[in-house]
Amino acid sequence: MYLKDNYINIILNILLGAAWAAVLYGFFSGFNSLDANIFIKLINALIYSMFGLFLVLLVEVVYRFFKNHEILKKQLEILEELQKVD
Repeated sequence: MYLKDNYINIILNILLGAAWAAVLYGFFSGFNSLDANIFIKLINALIYSMFGLFLVLLVEVVYRFFKNHEILKKQLEILEELQKVD
């Protein structure tokens, strides 16, 4: 992920890394929490990792919002330049 504003880029990348760490932690803790067969352990691990996956999705939505804001700002500058030419 790359944005022009460096501080927002750093914050979003840190949050995205923490969200993926939550996914991995949830998956491994869910996998090891039961003493059952492999199918039940995988279902439990997927359920435990859903919170982290939601956080990943949330960070990606915030990133898309900032990226669209940058694109719209650039388009507005181009339109203002075109308006000055006329």
